[in-house]
Amino acid sequence: MNEVEKLLYEGKKEIDSLEIPIDIESTLRSALESTPNKKKKNIKGRVAALILAVLLLGYNMDTLAFYGKKLVGYENVMNGTLKELNQLGKGQTIDKSHTFSNGVKFTLDAIMLDNNTMVMFYTLYSPDENVMDVDSNTHISITNMQDKLFTYGGSGDANKNNTEMKWVISTHEAPKLSEKTMKVNLSYIHENGDIEYGDIKFKIDRNQAVGKSLKISLNKKIKLDQRQIKVKSLIASPTTTIVKGQIQNIIELGLDHINKNRIMPNDIEMALIVDGKEIAWEGSGISTNMKGINFDVRFEAIPTDAKNLQLKLISFSGEYDVHENIHLIKDTSKNIKILGQDIEINNVYEKEGNTYITITTDKDTLLSKVYLYMDGEKVELVETIPEKSENHTRTLKFQGTGEDLKLNIEKIKYKKYYNDIIYSYDK
Repeated sequence: MNEVEKLLYEGKKEIDSLEIPIDIESTLRSALESTPNKKKKNIKGRVAALILAVLLLGYNMDTLAFYGKKLVGYENVMNGTLKELNQLGKGQTIDKSHTFSNGVKFTLDAIMLDNNTMVMFYTLYSPDENVMDVDSNTHISITNMQDKLFTYGGSGDANKNNTEMKWVISTHEAPKLSEKTMKVNLSYIHENGDIEYGDIKFKIDRNQAVGKSLKISLNKKIKLDQRQIKVKSLIASPTTTIVKGQIQNIIELGLDHINKNRIMPNDIEMALIVDGKEIAWEGSGISTNMKGINFDVRFEAIPTDAKNLQLKLISFSGEYDVHENIHLIKDTSKNIKILGQDIEINNVYEKEGNTYITITTDKDTLLSKVYLYMDGEKVELVETIPEKSENHTRTLKFQGTGEDLKLNIEKIKYKKYYNDIIYSYDK
């Protein structure tokens, strides 16, 4: 395990740098539960339907509390779930502000907290009617008092006068019970480049949490090509629904690194369908830690009057180590297949002292790391030239020419569609 852990640390930066959907501003750093033993799995499987039945009957209203007033001006940036909670007056008023030297004012109006997330509502005010520019120059981070960082995503909307912007953001994990005081760290970049700092500290009142979450243990394994992922749980709360799972455990991750047969996941897409309608997707993330490669997918909250539910795997995309060498002959074409993906080599030709290779693949397939061996010498790719066509055709340009040509494909990215049912329940 010492060797595996060392290799994982060395490769952690590469895995953490993977791109994820635009709704996620940074990679998640959530710790997932370890795999239960077989006895626990069987017991939890039998009670899963019972837990979901309790969920669909509605949340315990005794856990909800009023903060005395409804939020005004956030209608354009609240989803349906948050609008309903706001109409009921749920959440905790904060109403704390910080004003910068130029009159720009940041106000944390309120929060909504449950076991899945902390939703924050804040207003950015500009006295010069340029709040969109002010927003671009204002940066925030969320930490506890020990400077643990909470990543987040959200959306904002400016008023017609361009004096105010309302933002709703959700953290990718909820503060723990021991994290009683939180801090919003502010920085503002002035036109002359000077940076001004500020912060807002607030205490969490858990008596005003909007509700408890309910967890359904799924523990469903799904085969993806020569691998499999594990969908561990569905966690439903009044603000959001989170599906958590694991792509590789620590042993699988370490062995693939040693064998140079790695998978670098890029995105996992799921659909949550309740009473025949899709619950709105909010975002997803993939992270790596000493428990392996983990993921979560977020949706809006499940309606309390729902009668049936389906969770589907829609697609999975990633980058794979392949280390393929393809022998090429100038002015000819050939078709190859790598990890089930069709790659058509349309032409190989020389022009102005360079070698060009035109290829066509599916729109979701990308040769992410390629070289060309020319008479035994390894040459890097200079550029990829796209072509205007319905097919995903492009030309790879390499500097120099040679008689003995081999295309070296070290990595390939592709997306595969499944539309498989992971979990289904009918009331």
